[in-house]
Amino acid sequence: MEKQSLLKSRYQELQKVLEEQQTFIMPDVEMVFPELEKATRYWLVAELVKNGYIKRIRRGTFAFNEWRGKKNITISKEAERLSEVLSETGFYYFISGLDILAKYMQHIPEQYPIMLFVEKAAKEEVKSVLLGQKFFVIDSVDLKIKYEDMIYAGREETLVVLYLTDSFEYGEGGLATIEKAFVDTFYSVTRNGYPLALQELVRIYENLVRTGNIDRKKTVTIAGRRSIQYDIRYIVESDYITEEARRFVEIMRRER
Repeated sequence: MEKQSLLKSRYQELQKVLEEQQTFIMPDVEMVFPELEKATRYWLVAELVKNGYIKRIRRGTFAFNEWRGKKNITISKEAERLSEVLSETGFYYFISGLDILAKYMQHIPEQYPIMLFVEKAAKEEVKSVLLGQKFFVIDSVDLKIKYEDMIYAGREETLVVLYLTDSFEYGEGGLATIEKAFVDTFYSVTRNGYPLALQELVRIYENLVRTGNIDRKKTVTIAGRRSIQYDIRYIVESDYITEEARRFVEIMRRER
């Protein structure tokens, strides 16, 4: 217990000083804790990684774990209101999509549909509760048509896109993990007509990779549950695919 209290205290000190940095290195840790011996600083960092306070991006480079402080996620006010409403119902849920990824966008829209996952058995009850709180709820398969109808009709309710699930493995505290949010957004944009330009999603992904805030293996694993693992594997392994291989595939497609 004493060790955990010490780690938490050190983590908070580290985060307070380095909160504006996407990543940090050992000289940064030395700057925060100059009174500690070098060996103690290395032990501290190793223990912070082991206990999930920070994560190792690559050798000698680290980042804060968003699940410890939720620092990397700032959901919209409407998503906060949605979360407050659902927290009182006792249903299992998590918010995914742009609310999780917004920090990595270059241009955050003023409004966008909230992506909500709920347990299958609670679908109708959740819909009823949200409609009573002035949310406009639509099923994910109806997104493209009903979103356009809503825009043309000039409706002002907050739009919630409802997805059903039995798995809450990749969510915590009502929020999806980064990897889950990216896969969900890619699926919604490419399959459901979610109103986000594909170019913007590319920028989000590039920022996630640049800052070391996405686990590519985990992203492919999650994609398998939506049967889009081939798409996502192609994306995450794109740096390793030669131009010859790309041309080979293009020729195959043309000749089919």
